[in-house]
Amino acid sequence: MTKVLFLNVTTHGHVNPSLGLVNELTHRGIEVVYFSSEEFREKIENAGAEYRPYHYDLNIFKNGFNVLIDHGSDIIQDIFDQIENDTFDYVIHSIAMPFSKQIADYLMLPAISMLAVFMGMKEFMQPNQTKIAGKFNALNEAYLQEAQKIEQQFNLTMPDHFFDLIMNEENLNIVFTSEYFLPVEERDFFDEKYALVGADIYNRLEDLADFPIEQIKSADNVLYISFGTIFGDFAKEIYQKVFEAFSHSDYLVVMAAHKVGLDDLVIPDNFIIRDYVPQNEVLKYTDVAITHNGLNSMNDLILNEIPFVSLPMGSDQPALAKRLTELNAGICLDYQTVESNELQSAVEAVQVDPKYLMNLKKIKKSFEVAGGYKQAVDTIERYLAK
Repeated sequence: MTKVLFLNVTTHGHVNPSLGLVNELTHRGIEVVYFSSEEFREKIENAGAEYRPYHYDLNIFKNGFNVLIDHGSDIIQDIFDQIENDTFDYVIHSIAMPFSKQIADYLMLPAISMLAVFMGMKEFMQPNQTKIAGKFNALNEAYLQEAQKIEQQFNLTMPDHFFDLIMNEENLNIVFTSEYFLPVEERDFFDEKYALVGADIYNRLEDLADFPIEQIKSADNVLYISFGTIFGDFAKEIYQKVFEAFSHSDYLVVMAAHKVGLDDLVIPDNFIIRDYVPQNEVLKYTDVAITHNGLNSMNDLILNEIPFVSLPMGSDQPALAKRLTELNAGICLDYQTVESNELQSAVEAVQVDPKYLMNLKKIKKSFEVAGGYKQAVDTIERYLAK
C-alpha cells in the first residue's frame, strides 16, 4: 500500500483545505500519516488519515516564528522519532511548512506542496520587496545559528535565508483555485510547476453539540458573519458596528467570534454568537454573509452560492477581495473606516442585486471545471509516475 507523510502548519487556513485532499487519497487506498496539533485531530482522523502530534506549537502565523529558531532541531528530531518504523513513498506538505523540504530530502522521497495562500505570490517570492522583509531579515542571524546546528546534527543542507524556510516550492505545487479567478497579472508566476485544481466542498467534521442549528434552520433570513480564527480579534470595534447595523433587522445573525472578548458589549437579541461555529452546516441555511475574506471562508461561500460582503483585514485577504470586486462578485469595505449604515447597504445590495450571485456562480463553475480534489490526486499520481 502506498503511504504518504503529510506535514502541515497548525492553522485552520492551512489544515481545512488539506482535508478534502486527504479524504480523496485515503478513498483511493493510500495510507496518510498526518502531523498536526490536537485541535485538528478529529477532523484529520475523520478524513481518513492517521494523526500524529507535533510537540511544539507550529501555529506560526498567529504565534510567531521564534519556535523555529529556538527549537528547529528538536522539531525535526521529534518527527523522525515518530516515523522511525514507517516507510513512506512520498511527502505532501504545505508550501509554508518549515523544514518540510529538508525532511523529504533526508528521507530521499519526492515531495509535493499545496498552497493555502496564492494571491500575491509573485511579489511574495521576492522577499526583499515585501512589506514584512524587515521581519525576515531581523530573524536571519538567529536562524542561521539554528540552521548550522541542524546541518551538523542531520547532515542536511539548510537554506541561507529564513524566508526560504517558510516558502518550500516543489516541482509540483497544488493550488486550490482556478485560472479564471487568478488575476491576469499573477498568472505568469504559476508556471508548469503549479496545478490549479479549483475548490471542492468537503464536509469536514463539525461539532454540532450545544449549537442551536434548529433555530437557524427555521429562520427566514440568516446573516452569517465571521472574521476568522487569526483576525477575529484584530479589530474589536467592528463588532459594535455590526451590532448597530443589524440589531433591529429581520436577520437572525450568526456570528463566529473566536477568542474575542465581547463581555463589555451589549449583544442584540437576534444574534447568536459563539467562539466556534460549525461553518459548513450553518452555510446550508445562510442567505447572505460578511467575511474577512480568508481563502477558506471565501471558497465556502462561493461553493454554497451565498452572496457576501468582504472586510479584509490582512494577509492575502485584500487581494482576494479585490479580485472578487473585479469580477463583480462582491462588495469590499474598509474595516477601519466602515460605518454601520454602509454595512447595512452593502449587505442589502449583494443580497438583492442578482449580478453578485450570478458572478459568484461563474467563479464556482470555474472551480468545478478545474477538477477539485480528484484532479489534485490525479495530478499527483501522474507526476509520481514519470
